[in-house]
Amino acid sequence: MVVKTGVSLPDELYEKLVSLAQRAGYPSISKAIRDAVELFIAFNTWWSSQGPVTGVLHLLAEAKHGSEIQEALQDAEEVVEAVLYRRLGASYIAVIVVVEGEPGRIKDLYKKLTRLRGVLAVQPALLPAPAAATRGVQG
Repeated sequence: MVVKTGVSLPDELYEKLVSLAQRAGYPSISKAIRDAVELFIAFNTWWSSQGPVTGVLHLLAEAKHGSEIQEALQDAEEVVEAVLYRRLGASYIAVIVVVEGEPGRIKDLYKKLTRLRGVLAVQPALLPAPAAATRGVQG
């Protein structure tokens, strides 16, 4: 079964959608929107997860605020598994944070990072963790 729905978009956003869909080879705008909805669901399923989640938080930030990011990550050490810092030129850093744990604690970290001065973007890529993959499980 297929459900038809209408979506209102500002002209500028619609024009960007059409342009990108054409360049990406989509046969229709409808197919591009379906893919966008599927990605939205996949990227946000963790937000309502009842059990542990695992994945990464990817940050783009001004390099001069790296110590504030580091402090926020230390405050959340129970869910932070690993951190990779990569300098992007003289002024910016990319930070990849591997996380695993209770979704409420990861949400708190995500929200805190988005509010930090100098953080330009935070992109989560998180999924519900399979039971056998969570911390403390012996293989």
